[in-house]
Amino acid sequence: MHVLVPDDPVLAASFLVLEQPLLFSLHYLYRTELTASQADTIGVAYESWGQLQQMLPSRFHAQSPDAEASEEDGYVLEGLAGQRLTRLYPVDAGLRISNLEICYMMLRQAQLDSWRGPLDPLADVLREIDDGIDLIGHFRRVLQVLRLPSPPQLLAAFGRGAPRGPVTVVSLDAEQEREYRDHCETVVGILSGDDTFAYATHRALYPT
Repeated sequence: MHVLVPDDPVLAASFLVLEQPLLFSLHYLYRTELTASQADTIGVAYESWGQLQQMLPSRFHAQSPDAEASEEDGYVLEGLAGQRLTRLYPVDAGLRISNLEICYMMLRQAQLDSWRGPLDPLADVLREIDDGIDLIGHFRRVLQVLRLPSPPQLLAAFGRGAPRGPVTVVSLDAEQEREYRDHCETVVGILSGDDTFAYATHRALYPT
């Protein structure tokens, strides 16, 4: 299953939060405080997260995801009128998303348990690493983006993968551009739809 991931700093920030402080801490710092099943689920999810990261542009590897993408990630995506658009990257998600979803469901249940009382060692750990960031909310939104179906005509524009190199141009036809705009609008809505100002700021990152 291929998903189309935009080169979006808001998405990149949420994606990076999944590793640190969440998956890294759970896997390396708190493993001995979890049940064997919980530790295994987190380990598989962390491995899947790393595999997905390797398929994504440099923004998803940086500590400053709002930085400009590097030239090696660069290709030019153009609309019908020749305007430059925010780039998309086809990612072969496979079972990796399912592994992340299983982990998310486990963490979400533990979060609910932590609100009711110390019923589970994972609930205690989540309470301990809580630093005011809605880690489980970030996890949910990233999964929603990764679960978006790829518009067929738009996906076809990329063949087997995004081109590499700043001189490569991918030009969208009218139908592909319509699918592109609908797809990106959905991504922005998932990530920033709860806040009017954040939504407007995020939406402005996508050229019209």
